Amino acid sequence: MNQKGILLLQTTTPGQIKMLQNIAPDYKIVDGFSTEVPDFPLDDVEILYGWNGKTGNTILHSPASNLKWIQMHTAGVDFVDQDTMKKKNILLTNSSGLHGKVIAESIYGMLLSYTRGIGNAIKDQSLKKWGSRDNIMELQDSTMMIVGAGHIGIEVAKLAKAFGMKTIGVNRTGQAVEYMDIIVKQSELISYVQEADVVVNILPLTKLTTYFFDKIIFSKMKKTAVFINVGRGKSVNTKDLVEALEEGQLAFAALDVFETEPLPADNPLWERDDVLITPHISGLLPKFKDRLFAIFEENLRAYVEGKELPRNLVDFERSY
Repeated sequence: MNQKGILLLQTTTPGQIKMLQNIAPDYKIVDGFSTEVPDFPLDDVEILYGWNGKTGNTILHSPASNLKWIQMHTAGVDFVDQDTMKKKNILLTNSSGLHGKVIAESIYGMLLSYTRGIGNAIKDQSLKKWGSRDNIMELQDSTMMIVGAGHIGIEVAKLAKAFGMKTIGVNRTGQAVEYMDIIVKQSELISYVQEADVVVNILPLTKLTTYFFDKIIFSKMKKTAVFINVGRGKSVNTKDLVEALEEGQLAFAALDVFETEPLPADNPLWERDDVLITPHISGLLPKFKDRLFAIFEENLRAYVEGKELPRNLVDFERSY
């Protein structure tokens, strides 16, 4: 029987590799990150740590592959072939939960740049202009709707309470979530969105959430509302968003993710003063590699003992 392999497609330190060897002594630890062609039969790879499309798909779609588990380096897994994984009974785990605090920090940075006039002040400074503001907002006693009340949503709501905000959480089930004053089902959002001064989208991308935010939802928002997207680009219909801004159906949009990335230079969003664009940086985490490895290590210990993976196992029926 050929030796089983763990293929590393994510940067890994010598100390981490030694730890993997101790946890899984029956496996060959293979470096697939620093070399394009690993010196190991790809069909004998049983575990992938990290992902790149070329190598990952080659292994995934090979009829002779012995792949059993993929530990992704991302929280979103909408870009991988989950249908094939499900058909082949391949386990998939993601990095969900690592980015909650830093994404929450980014959300409030984006929000305060608008509500306190800081974004416009930065623009005026470059012109040596002493500007005035008549649209300053106060977060205290305002209402934030958090669409996607998972790990990140809880961190966002926790900070909202520190600002004295009311919170409406949105999830699939309507089950209560910490720091949410009320929780509503995703299917009921349309009946509550008009109450929100700030709407934050943290939805994963699934068949049910593709273009979830469209002209119907935007038309129900307050005309003074702020819309923030740190979820997935394709969960928002960009054309509908631009039209809503043009028609004054909402006041401002702060966007970190887009349908096409990088955002094309001819996209009308670039030209709008009522839009803040950040280049998909809300989840950047200086200690990401160590925290991702901690998930992989815990899961690997369970895997070699034949136990259920304890961290971030993706449900293929929900696609997250």
